Amino acid sequence: MQQLATLLSNANQDCLAFLALLDDEQQALIDSNMPALEALLERKSSLIARLAEHDHQINNWLTAEQIPSGGLRDHLATLADTSLQTAYTEFLANLDQCQEASNRNARLVAHNQHSTRHLLDLLRNQGETTQNVYDRQGLTRGPGGQRTISKA
Repeated sequence: MQQLATLLSNANQDCLAFLALLDDEQQALIDSNMPALEALLERKSSLIARLAEHDHQINNWLTAEQIPSGGLRDHLATLADTSLQTAYTEFLANLDQCQEASNRNARLVAHNQHSTRHLLDLLRNQGETTQNVYDRQGLTRGPGGQRTISKA
């Protein structure tokens, strides 16, 4: 059981680190801080890989102990020592918080993408191809595309 306690402890530590990273990512998204987002992406990839490895190790432990996949909670409930059950419950709660934070950041990304598209459409006067202020390359229209003041 000590091996499982160690696995859960390590997984929970990485889960908490990932949660803190997601909070940093949220702030970088709000600030539109691209250099910070790039740096966070490297750390995020590393933590995701470590969390996947923890999942693999826990599943290997379950297999070695002949506990069915998904049966860890039930198995821990049968033990007299509740510390493992508490550690597992905390780990699951932290995983849920990570999922919520990840979804929150995904909504921020989607909102930022929508806002950027909207601004680009405004600059291009989307839908009025003869009256674009800027073309897709970001260049102003040439002399043949000048508009009168009434059309501006």
